[in-house]
Amino acid sequence: MTLRILIVDDEPAIHEVMEAYLRKFLDDFELISAANGFEAVLRAKDCMKKGRTPDFVLMDMKMPEMNGFECTKTLTELGISNIHLLTAYFDGESLKQAAEVGAKGVLKKSDGFASVAKKVAELLRGSKEPTPQPSSV
Repeated sequence: MTLRILIVDDEPAIHEVMEAYLRKFLDDFELISAANGFEAVLRAKDCMKKGRTPDFVLMDMKMPEMNGFECTKTLTELGISNIHLLTAYFDGESLKQAAEVGAKGVLKKSDGFASVAKKVAELLRGSKEPTPQPSSV
């Protein structure tokens, strides 16, 4: 089953870097890119018309035209539920606001994109990588 991941960020390099890192952790996914909130809503609606709702949305908080909070609220109202905000600017108020608009979580750019991609993969799989167990021989 091909997973659909919508990345919404006004920095084009973020899309490329995240795709490269996601390829290390996920085998079968389709990356859908949007440069701002308005574009994200259009892309999501297009996916939904095809019966292929995005499985995961990684949403930048600070973007021109429609910020991540506004877009998350709109996508949530459309029925998309697995939205995580991606930000370099994080505080308690941001977390509260993210929850109010329907975001499932907040991922920090400062953790590094490899770490963010691994977390996305874990969230999509529904569990973390198994912890190696000692053999019982």
